[in-house]
Amino acid sequence: MSKSRRKQVEIVDVTFRSPHQELSESEKAYVRRKLAKLARFFHKIWTLELTYELVRGQHHVSVLVDADGQRFHYDDKAPEFRAAVDAVVQKMEHQLARYKEKLQKRGRKPREEVIEAVLSEAEESESEPMPNPTLRRTVRVPLKPMSLEEALLQADLENAQVYMFHDSDTNRYCVLVQVEKGVYDLIEGME
Repeated sequence: MSKSRRKQVEIVDVTFRSPHQELSESEKAYVRRKLAKLARFFHKIWTLELTYELVRGQHHVSVLVDADGQRFHYDDKAPEFRAAVDAVVQKMEHQLARYKEKLQKRGRKPREEVIEAVLSEAEESESEPMPNPTLRRTVRVPLKPMSLEEALLQADLENAQVYMFHDSDTNRYCVLVQVEKGVYDLIEGME
């Protein structure tokens, strides 16, 4: 794929919410055109929602964006509708650029890029048969009952990537998986 060819970006339709008055079609078209700029940050934007309200001569505009599994929100007000929309879109562009920059600094890719890469690898590997999975080793872990807070402290103390424990509060077997330093996902066993 050549670098000059841009990836196709999907944008879902914009949802407009205005409790007191309906926006005109020209105002909606203006909003859609401005919000289309946000698509350059992600391959797929799931939700675009604009809330508008006129209060004491001030145009209050709020935008909610759900992209790459993250939710972004910004609101602003101005004496003119278009000025308020412009301000919100500019601030939202700034938020999205900072988020994407943060991902790149951490060496992460947006979720859609990761999914595309996994799917393309899966398509390539379909032609060659996959070997049967094998067990490399068995690790036996004594599970003493403890609270979630104790388990978090213990996992952080041991700097464990994966920490298994028996939750004394819920009486379930649980696993903590380290996402980044000091941040864990909790997996609870269900019967």
